[in-house]
Amino acid sequence: MELMDVLVQAMKLESDGRKFYETIAGHMTDPEAVMMFKRLAADEVDHFNYIERQYQALEAGKGWATIPEMATVEVIDAVSVVFPPEKEVLAELPAQPTEEDALLFALGVEDKSFKLYYNSAHTAKDPEAQKLFKQLAGAEQIHFNVLMQRYDSRYGYPR
Repeated sequence: MELMDVLVQAMKLESDGRKFYETIAGHMTDPEAVMMFKRLAADEVDHFNYIERQYQALEAGKGWATIPEMATVEVIDAVSVVFPPEKEVLAELPAQPTEEDALLFALGVEDKSFKLYYNSAHTAKDPEAQKLFKQLAGAEQIHFNVLMQRYDSRYGYPR
């Protein structure tokens, strides 16, 4: 897959992620869960903007741009649509999804997102492309960790 295609797929991934987290936040009753999912949605907007700036820089022939906001995200050294459309998400979850349902679904999606970026980093030949994809993988790992921490604190072993 060409790098520009990966960036287009990444923008869709982040846009779909925002929609998913906003939708699921609307189904939660626990204020902490609502805030967590809204924060994840806001992160996805930021990620989309970073990727879009990168795409525009490459399209304009300016090469790989520095994304200063990503500087604090650790580079991870380490393909399909990940977030299904809103209607499909709600079809995959129960009619009234619990927080546990939402967390388990989101953990699976964040894992797929991580793998997309991680694998893209390993197939990219340009060092700047590798760095961006590893940073995006790192951001997805942070989301996974936030979700897993919430899951463990609410539903972890022993039950």
